[in-house]
Amino acid sequence: MKPPPGGRLFRGLTSSAAVGFAAVIALLLLVDLAYILSFLARSPAEETAGFWKELLSGGSTTGELLLSLGTATITTILALVVAVPAGYALSRHRIPGKVVVDTFVDAAIVLPPLIMGVSLLVLFSAMRRTGEALGPEGRPNPAIQAIYDFFVYQRPGIVLAQFLVGTALAIRAMKAAFDAADRRVEDVALTLGCSRFGAFWRAALPQTWSGMLAGGVMCWSYSVGLFAPVQIFAGAIEGRTRVLPTRTFLEITVGHLELALALTLLMAGIAMIVLIGLKFALRRPAGPEGAGS
Repeated sequence: MKPPPGGRLFRGLTSSAAVGFAAVIALLLLVDLAYILSFLARSPAEETAGFWKELLSGGSTTGELLLSLGTATITTILALVVAVPAGYALSRHRIPGKVVVDTFVDAAIVLPPLIMGVSLLVLFSAMRRTGEALGPEGRPNPAIQAIYDFFVYQRPGIVLAQFLVGTALAIRAMKAAFDAADRRVEDVALTLGCSRFGAFWRAALPQTWSGMLAGGVMCWSYSVGLFAPVQIFAGAIEGRTRVLPTRTFLEITVGHLELALALTLLMAGIAMIVLIGLKFALRRPAGPEGAGS
């Protein structure tokens, strides 16, 4: 005897059971919404009036906000440049050592971000020591030293720390988008004379714009709030590498909980605005099929 289709699984529920099920779901949603609203309602009020005034007047907090947003944007662009072809390759081709590549991508997501920061700092420190050993008369190799000075405790180091984790999220999103795309469109394009790249560019990629947008938003929002790798590899130098997450940590360490809460609310507000924008961007107008459903 065949099991009933998925759409008919709940048809056997009585009306009272269906109402109870809907009530439980609604209650859970209300509890979740109440928790979010109660968090947002904990306004620092008078204690952080100076903080908000400084933010609006273009003080150091504004610079940290702009640095956070700017580095996250650069990271997202670079991550998508890598994630689009990588996601396509993982979805469409049998790559030698594909299991190993998948493992490394997943490891960048699931491993604690602290490990990424420590690994980066150890790698660049070892590279610097190697340059000193290979340099003339014990002096550091100029090229290796220039790379070290360009990234470590500098703004490009923020982007590199964000890039390691953000790219893995973007690759996962793009692979899922290409998996969901209709491969027959590419096959038709190939039979009509398109090259492999032409089929990718004209047939596959246009089907994945929503996945690309979702992956970019995930990478961007994660990069804005990334703390541990940025703190370890780029530091928290005021006016140079201090971003909002590191500023929040520093305020907590000195006991300024109200300021830390204000910074948290600021980052939460930015994330909410971005998510709302994503939902509007992904919302499709109701067509003839949607109108009748």
